Amino acid sequence: MQRRTVPLSDLAHHIGETYFESPWMSIDEPHLAQFAHATYLDPAFTDLTASKNNPLGATLVDGFLLMSMLTAFHFNNSPVAGEGLYGFNYGMDRVRFTHPVFVGEKIRCVATLAEVEARADGTYLVKTDNTIEIEGKDKPAMVARWLSLFATRDPGAPAKA
Repeated sequence: MQRRTVPLSDLAHHIGETYFESPWMSIDEPHLAQFAHATYLDPAFTDLTASKNNPLGATLVDGFLLMSMLTAFHFNNSPVAGEGLYGFNYGMDRVRFTHPVFVGEKIRCVATLAEVEARADGTYLVKTDNTIEIEGKDKPAMVARWLSLFATRDPGAPAKA
C-alpha cells in the first residue's frame, strides 16, 4: 500500500481526518522481554513463565510498551513529509489503557490529526489522537493524545551538538 504524503505546511488543512491507519502487528515474547530489559525492570518481575506477580498472566503486554509503540507506528506510517524534517516527542496530554493486550494478539494504531499549531520559530506543534485497537475486540487497548514538535533543518547546515 502506497503511503500518502502531506507537506508539513499543508497539515493544518487535514485536522479531523485520519492521519494514518497502521497495518496489524503482534508483540512477541522476545520484544516484551527486551522492553523489560530496556526499562531496567528486575527480572523477577518480568519472567515470561507462569507469573506469580501478575493476576492477568505472564504474557500481559505492559501499557508503557504499548505507549512506546506509538514511535514505531508514527515513524512507519506518518504522512508528514519534508526535507530535513524531524519530529521531537513533545509529550502526552492524555493516555488511558482501556483493555489488556497479551503476547500474540494483533494490534494496530489508528491516528487522527487533532491540532496543528504553526509557531513563530518555524516549528509546528502537531497533536494526534491515537487509538491502539486489538484485532477482534470491541474495546481499544489504549487511547492517547500525542504531541510532536516538528522542525526542519537546512540540509546544508551542520547538525548542532
